[in-house]
Amino acid sequence: MDWNKALELAFIAPKKECHLIIVGESKDGQPFCYEENFLIDQIGETSFIVSLELPGLFPFEKLEHVSLVEFSFRTRGILYYAYVDFIHLELKKSLGYLTLSLPEEILHHQKRQFNRTKLSLRTPITLQIVGIRGISARKGVAFAGQLLDISAGGLSFLTTNRLFYPLFLEFSFILPHLPHPITAYGEIVRVTNFSNDSYRVAAEFRHTPDSILQEIDKYCSMNS
Repeated sequence: MDWNKALELAFIAPKKECHLIIVGESKDGQPFCYEENFLIDQIGETSFIVSLELPGLFPFEKLEHVSLVEFSFRTRGILYYAYVDFIHLELKKSLGYLTLSLPEEILHHQKRQFNRTKLSLRTPITLQIVGIRGISARKGVAFAGQLLDISAGGLSFLTTNRLFYPLFLEFSFILPHLPHPITAYGEIVRVTNFSNDSYRVAAEFRHTPDSILQEIDKYCSMNS
């Protein structure tokens, strides 16, 4: 669906609620991940403005730069989403106004589910945020985690960084007893608290070559 069609169907209009996920890098070099519901304020020919009431701590205070922004909304039970560019931020009293570019295309999303196989050995994993619901051209800052389990469908890991569905990640790791590193891509499907300062994150593989998924499946079959 294109933007004009969404306007014609009144899926998008001033005062309607939308959801933003903003990914970037904080001033201390860590990943910045933020999600919140906004109201559409104004719609122009090349950009649109959303607003958010900010009664307390300003959420973008530690933000160094923005890498990715996903704009989404639900209508008739279907989730629609699009990637947009961050243009400008303005504060007026307790309101924040974000100016965003118009998206080229509005997509909808379907989930898939896979079984998982636990690893017998804990394995380090390097992660990068590379998109929201899919791969974009830009990558976020790399950070470390601990791989917990894996299958041809996905994996789970521990991290001290706060992440959430539907961030899209690049995974780099070496499975025990395999000589070479593996690089795969996937979408976060679930995040749970593991301890006071860490999270357990489950992700499903997306846009990963079949040869890599077959190698992972063979590994899990031999080590299950």
